[in-house]
Amino acid sequence: MDALTRAFRESADFPSIQAVHGAASTTQGAGRSSGEAGRQRGELQMQVARLLRVALMTGQFVPGQTLSLRQLAHKLGTSPMPVRGVLGQMIASGVLETQPNGSVAVARMTEARFVELTRVRKALEGMAAEMACRNATPKLVTTLEKINARVHRSIASRDILACLRLNQSFHFTLYSASASEILPSLIESLWLRAGPFMYFSLTAPSTPWDATGHATVIDCLRKGNARGTRMAIERDIAGSATWLLKHSDAFRDGKDPVAGRVRRATGTVRRPARR
Repeated sequence: MDALTRAFRESADFPSIQAVHGAASTTQGAGRSSGEAGRQRGELQMQVARLLRVALMTGQFVPGQTLSLRQLAHKLGTSPMPVRGVLGQMIASGVLETQPNGSVAVARMTEARFVELTRVRKALEGMAAEMACRNATPKLVTTLEKINARVHRSIASRDILACLRLNQSFHFTLYSASASEILPSLIESLWLRAGPFMYFSLTAPSTPWDATGHATVIDCLRKGNARGTRMAIERDIAGSATWLLKHSDAFRDGKDPVAGRVRRATGTVRRPARR
């Protein structure tokens, strides 16, 4: 089972996409109204969009990787039509890009774009963390502790995709506690762009990210230290970004040994010959 299929099947949303797909087929077969059938198709496309967003945010794809419409549809258990619609939306928003040959790929990352992304992430995620601290409950702290314990186990076992998935869960669980109507959707749009590239921060022989920032976040939440929570999140974001910026070759598609290892793992480039 490849990483993408595994991620989809482990997602809590995966069973529902199959259910919606089945309901849509039943509706069409029973001759229901076109409005009801259209609503089912709309729900299916929303489920496809959600799963692909999660996959992008948690490193299931890397910058420059080509996305196959047929393969995605097969993995999601649906027809190509809703997948095509979602890919079109993501191209329009700049998350994906159309290549010269007409194929669709994850948008490549430039150093300037990454620096700007990091600055905006620190501002918005820091704000959300500070707001979350003011609303923090013992239940939130306990939930984050459990997620972080799983993060550490994934780091110890070098399960990179699990690290990224659990890291996203930690951050978004925290930000949801902000009760903001605006910040979560803005933050998700940033993660859609940053997520694929963040895979590279965990591919070094000695993982530079060790989730120590999460422990500081939890401690600040427990103490009601809103400013400290914000600073801890900002440092957590900056830590991985600093490592990636020091390894600037990671921005050169396919030329960096770190990027090359990731692409070989995902089958997007050939393994270079030994010198």
